[in-house]
Amino acid sequence: MMVGKFLFAAAAALALTQASAAPAPEAGTLSVTWVAEPSDDSADQVELGLRHRTAGGQSHNSRDYALAELPGLALGQDGPVRFRMAREAGTLDCSGTVRERRGSGQCRFTADAAFAAMLERRGIGRPDTRDQYQLALQNVGTPLIEELERQDYARPDVSDLVALGVHGADVGYLRALDAAGYRAGEADRLVAMRIHDVTPEYIAGLHALGPAYARLTPDQLVQMRIHDVELDFVRALAESGYESVGAEQLVQLAIHDVSPSFIRGMAEAGYRQLSVDELITMKIHGVTPDDARRANAAADGRL
Repeated sequence: MMVGKFLFAAAAALALTQASAAPAPEAGTLSVTWVAEPSDDSADQVELGLRHRTAGGQSHNSRDYALAELPGLALGQDGPVRFRMAREAGTLDCSGTVRERRGSGQCRFTADAAFAAMLERRGIGRPDTRDQYQLALQNVGTPLIEELERQDYARPDVSDLVALGVHGADVGYLRALDAAGYRAGEADRLVAMRIHDVTPEYIAGLHALGPAYARLTPDQLVQMRIHDVELDFVRALAESGYESVGAEQLVQLAIHDVSPSFIRGMAEAGYRQLSVDELITMKIHGVTPDDARRANAAADGRL
């Protein structure tokens, strides 16, 4: 496998060197190099890496694509290969060579002028060629824009659409959140929810733990995910007698590592029904259940 990865990297370097010698692309196009190898996840997918030069260096995109999205690409037989990726924002036409189930070569991306005009007409803005290249790779198009409109999101700009695509906030994610009762309202909040893995399943799990968790805001959900407030943690707190703890307090408990086992230990040491703030204060000052037991034993000895 290491030999294969080495060949893959070498092919990428060769393809990029060849591209640097190519003539400058026409307006509305980009020169791109590609490398491909079989996906580790599925026989019906391929890992495709794409690079192009920018004013600041290089842009690199690498992800798995279904082979059905790349008609003409096959890695099973050595020799020349041609394939394309046709998306609403533009088309990537590629050619190259496959050797030992790994391929490399060059592509030409052509931005779709009608797509750019549509975005401008909707008040989103006029994308440049690199914007359209990113939108094409992430398959961002009219369905996502119309779903945002249907859910009354603030009108996105081009950079918002690029961010939504890059982070996988697609139509399916939007609709699943909507079905769970959540409309983030703005693209940047939606991106934050996606980045921090606020999934419909996480929301449903919280709802199942009680009405206190049925109306959390998108920002609260993001903070809970950032600080690893897991469903098991909330459930264990409830079993320890701390039901309906607010989102902000859940975050503070997680930040200061006030675990259910710590709460049980304090209760066994005689400190029951402590408030959330008291638990956090004890944890901040390094008080342990053993400390509490020793303090109680010492106090008993003086009586």
